[in-house]
Amino acid sequence: MKLNRHFLSGAVCGALLTGGLSYYLHSASAAGSDAKVLLENDRVRVRQVLFQPGVRPGPHTHPYAHVGVILDEGSLAFVEKGKKDETVNFKSGDAGWRDANVTHEVFNAGKRSIRVIEVELKK
Repeated sequence: MKLNRHFLSGAVCGALLTGGLSYYLHSASAAGSDAKVLLENDRVRVRQVLFQPGVRPGPHTHPYAHVGVILDEGSLAFVEKGKKDETVNFKSGDAGWRDANVTHEVFNAGKRSIRVIEVELKK
C-alpha cells in the first residue's frame, strides 16, 4: 500500500504542532494557580503568577530559564524528582533562578496568597 506523502507530512506536522502547543500551554500554566502574561516577545516572557494557599497543581516543566521575583511574603514548597522536598520562606523582593527544562511542582505552603513575577529568558 502506497502512503500519500501529503497525508503523512500533514500528520507529522500536526503531531509536532499539537505536542509543542501542549508543552507551551502546560508551561504557561506552570505555577498551577493563576498565571497572567504581562509581556511577551521573541526574547522574554514576563508572567505574574498567583499561588493560592493549599493548591497543588502537579508537576510542570518550564521551557525557558527564568528569574522569579517574590511580590508577597510567604512560603513556597518545591518538589523535584530525585531531590529532597524543600519549603522556602520568602520575603517581598526575594529573587531566585531556575534553569530551563527542570520538572518540578511548586505550591503555596502558607495561609496567604503569594504573587511572583517570572521573567523567562527565551534567548
